[in-house]
Amino acid sequence: MKPRIPIALLLLPVLLWLASCTSTRWVNTGGYWLESVNTPDHIANPFLTEKGVYVDDSMTVKLEMWDDGFDLNIKNLGKESLRIRWDQCSFTDEKGTTHKVMHMKNRNLLTGAIVKGEATCNDFIAPADQPEHSEYEGELLPLWRINSYKSKAEAEAARPDSSSVSVTLALQKGDRIDDYIFTFAGDDYQTEKVDVPNVKNMFLAWDATLLSMTILYCLTFAFLQ
Repeated sequence: MKPRIPIALLLLPVLLWLASCTSTRWVNTGGYWLESVNTPDHIANPFLTEKGVYVDDSMTVKLEMWDDGFDLNIKNLGKESLRIRWDQCSFTDEKGTTHKVMHMKNRNLLTGAIVKGEATCNDFIAPADQPEHSEYEGELLPLWRINSYKSKAEAEAARPDSSSVSVTLALQKGDRIDDYIFTFAGDDYQTEKVDVPNVKNMFLAWDATLLSMTILYCLTFAFLQ
């Protein structure tokens, strides 16, 4: 009677591959709300509504924060076109680090945005230089994962009682470019464990798995002859 090869042994390479596809990180999560909008001095009658909409004599802006970025709605109330200068827009995280932003109309990358007179622009913006963004193969990394830690103790030591993040929108009319700074306050932080996909490890582990499976099955075939 020929000996049987344990199923677990045959599946070992696959299990090793699956185990290498993610890495465990620790993050601090909290709730955020739009606290204020800092505008240039020459802007007439700026105010923030109870629903979190910025309004002045020339436009309205609604910037809504989600896990992975911000929904943006700009309505141009005047007749002169308004240009969003994406190259000068930025996101500042809770550590005070400034990131460039990418903008996506319906989650597709755009090259520019001009809001014509009395028109509305809807878009989505997110940090463009997230450290692990490329490992998500096009999926956006949640904002609170930008600063992640290898251990729970390290994350807890860095957890703030309260903090803020901000988005700077650079808006141009004519030759003038003005910065509007939308500040979101955050509190009630909790330390949580997350599994971060690692695409680089996936490819390396897959190659190693194929090689080990080929060797294993060749040895198994030879053993059973």
